[in-house]
Amino acid sequence: MTRPESAAYDYDVVISGASLAGSAAAILLARRGVSVALLERRSDPGAYKVLCTHSITANAYPVLDELGLVPALEEAGAVRNEARWFTRWGWIEPRAAAQGPALPYAYNIRRSTLDPLIRSRGAADVLGGGAR
Repeated sequence: MTRPESAAYDYDVVISGASLAGSAAAILLARRGVSVALLERRSDPGAYKVLCTHSITANAYPVLDELGLVPALEEAGAVRNEARWFTRWGWIEPRAAAQGPALPYAYNIRRSTLDPLIRSRGAADVLGGGAR
């Protein structure tokens, strides 16, 4: 085990796991000038979570947009959807206010497409921007 004072690199933040949350955090931090080390136990950039949903809720749209992933998601075949939930009291169907902006879309996309997409975006931003 290396001693901390002998480490070859100095990072502001170390993120364990380069899946969706880890890659998104690394991208956003690197774009703000933070030096980031993004660690992943699987070295294959095409790795993805097999046992997981393929649905991204609409509340994630602002982050996807900030990451610059919306055009790439749609180009990769992500299917737009609108949030609807059935409860014992009936359907919940969010609607935009009459004078307000349209509601953002939710997306359905396979993790086999999404994970490598965000990981490659993360590699470009973290390696090109914030890492030392």
